[in-house]
Amino acid sequence: MPEGRPLRIVCDERERASGVPQELLDLGVRVDFSQLKLGDYLVSPSTAVERKSVRDFLSSLYDGRLFNQVNELTKSFANAFVLVEGDPAEIAFISRNPKSYYGAIAALTLTFNVKTIFTPSPKETAMALEALARRSEKGVGERPSVVYQRPVKSLEQHRQQIYIVSSLPGVGTSLARRLLDRFGSPRGVFVATVPQLSMVPGVGRARAEKIVKVLTSRFMGIEPEHLPSLDEGEDGKFKAEP
Repeated sequence: MPEGRPLRIVCDERERASGVPQELLDLGVRVDFSQLKLGDYLVSPSTAVERKSVRDFLSSLYDGRLFNQVNELTKSFANAFVLVEGDPAEIAFISRNPKSYYGAIAALTLTFNVKTIFTPSPKETAMALEALARRSEKGVGERPSVVYQRPVKSLEQHRQQIYIVSSLPGVGTSLARRLLDRFGSPRGVFVATVPQLSMVPGVGRARAEKIVKVLTSRFMGIEPEHLPSLDEGEDGKFKAEP
C-alpha cells in the first residue's frame, strides 16, 4: 500500500446504522457506501464479507436465506467470509435447535469453503474488516512475521480450564473466566449450586439451572444417528431438523 493512502472498504448502504462504518472511520479506513448486490463489505475486489448478528444468522438459517446468499457469494468472489457478530451464549436461548447453528458453521466451511469470523461487537467487527483489508493489500502469499513460541505449561492449563468450563450451556470464554475466578477451578464450578452460580455476574437463575441440569442429568447414551442434525433436503437445500 503506498505511503499515506488509507485503506478503502466498500460498505453496503444498509450497514450505515450498524455502527461498523463509524468504527472503521475511527480506525482511519476510508469507507465508501454503495448498494451492494452481494455481501455487506468489500475489503478488496476479490474479498467480500457478509455480516450477520447471531440472531440474524439463525433467522437466515431457518428461512433458507443463509446458504442461498453464501452460494451466490462464492460464485462471485475468490474469498468469501461470513462474519457472525454478538455473544454466542445467545444461541442456547434463541435457537430452536442449537445443534443446527454448529451444523451451519460446519457446512459453510466444508461444503461452501467459506471462512467464518466471530466478533463480539461492532468495534471488533471493524477491527476484523480492517485486518482483512490490510492483508489483502499485502497479498495472500506474504507470510506474517510472527515467531511462534510454545506457551508455558501453566498457560496451556489455563486455556484448557477455560475451554472445559466454556462448554457448559450458555457459557462463553468471558463468562468461563468469571466462573473460574469465583470458584477457583473447573471442579469448583461443576459442584456449585444453582444459588451460588446465580450470584456470578452474567449467569442468572435460568442459566444456572441449565448448567446444573446438564451436569447432574443422567447420560442416556443416545446413538449419534438419533441426534438432531443439519441435513440436506431433496431439493439440495440445507434444513435443520426440529
